[in-house]
Amino acid sequence: MTYHYQPKQELEITKLEKILQELQSIIQRENKRHIMDEHLSHSMRNLLEDEIIPMLEAEVNYDPTPQTSYDFFHQ
Repeated sequence: MTYHYQPKQELEITKLEKILQELQSIIQRENKRHIMDEHLSHSMRNLLEDEIIPMLEAEVNYDPTPQTSYDFFHQ
C-alpha cells in the first residue's frame, strides 16, 4: 500500500504506557460507581489492581541504573 504521507510509527513502549493509563482510568471509574452499578467483577478488579497494573508499572517505569555501588559491581 502506498501512502501520500509517512504514517506515524509508535514505539511499543508508548503503546504499553497508554494501555497502563487506560487500565488505571478503568479502576478510577469503577471506584466512583456504586457497588450495584460496577461493570467489573470483584475478582477482575483485584486482578487489575493487585497484579496486572503493578506489573505493568514496574516494567514501564523500570530504571536499570544501579541503586548502590554493590549493585553496580555485582551484576
